[in-house]
Amino acid sequence: MMWMVGGALVLLVARFLWLAYFHRVNAMSRQAELMNWLDIGRVSNPDGGKDILLARNERGARIDWRTGEVWLMNPKVAEPFADFLAVERWLTMRDMPAAGKPAAATPAPVEPEPEAAQDAGPVRDTLPAFQQKVDACLAKAEGGQELLETKQAFEAGSEPYLEASTELSKTALELEVSPAMVATFHISAFAALAETAGADKLERVAASLHAAARQIRASVAV
Repeated sequence: MMWMVGGALVLLVARFLWLAYFHRVNAMSRQAELMNWLDIGRVSNPDGGKDILLARNERGARIDWRTGEVWLMNPKVAEPFADFLAVERWLTMRDMPAAGKPAAATPAPVEPEPEAAQDAGPVRDTLPAFQQKVDACLAKAEGGQELLETKQAFEAGSEPYLEASTELSKTALELEVSPAMVATFHISAFAALAETAGADKLERVAASLHAAARQIRASVAV
């Protein structure tokens, strides 16, 4: 009799471990990691539970915790994708030149101009210019004006948030991370704010920006 009970427990544990590994949400997370999407946090789903937020360069995505469906947030797409392979196909087709577009006429040859001085490379943004680009990316997101006003109000009213925001922008500028990625980290911090209680809410949200800066450094160091 005892061996039957033990066998049943083993089967239950094995089933639990199988579901934990092969659950669609976990499978999507592993697939996203293989495609270089970066897990940047969690956000509450209107129906309960926590969706997974991901980013890659200027792209943003969300995995629905219930269904494992993938939603593109930047660029914003109204319908979900079955998986990240479908996302990649959509992005590839979107970025391809339009089919059937007539080829441009070949320009007539021109006399070569005197060789210009060697290009010193692209001019790097200053920190204020980079922060303005972050604000511009934030304003283009869904509910952008409200997000931008929230960020500016937090930076004006909370020294810890201003310090964390500045550190994040400096880190991203130094390691050549796009302003859109920084804007996505701010959106993730705002989502965490709604789930944080207590008088030190802004300090805790600022801590999430410090963590984002550390995550950027760690991802580049790998």
